Amino acid sequence: MGGGGRRGEYPVGGGGRRGDRPVFKKGISLAPWQDGFYWVGSSYEWSFETDGPTAAFRERTDLLLKNWIKLPFRIVDHFASVRPATVERRPFVGFHPVYSRVGILNGMGTKGCSLAPYFARQLAQHIVGGSPIRPDADVRRFTKLLSR
Repeated sequence: MGGGGRRGEYPVGGGGRRGDRPVFKKGISLAPWQDGFYWVGSSYEWSFETDGPTAAFRERTDLLLKNWIKLPFRIVDHFASVRPATVERRPFVGFHPVYSRVGILNGMGTKGCSLAPYFARQLAQHIVGGSPIRPDADVRRFTKLLSR
């Protein structure tokens, strides 16, 4: 199931108003984080020289946000990490073929904001009513690998 690591950077910023805090997407995501701040990001790099934050990404993101956000903001922190990636870049949904009490809802990748609610509903409907899970997302497609 593994596909090696992918590096991503994400700054944290805040400012402007509070209240209802939806997720915004326009080339980059702004998602509510904590204490009035937003998680901004992230990048997705297949090849990289360092696993830490880079000035180039922070500058690009700051410029993008200045052209998009009309309220005052500031970047207060900046992180980077190497995260796992799947070979086929598709979600894993369902129950482990060997450990049947282990439910899996993972592998949403860069489209997690839009995919997670859809597949969470599929998993819930599967648990409650036995509804099938989409074959291209069903974790059973890895039965042979997970049964080793």
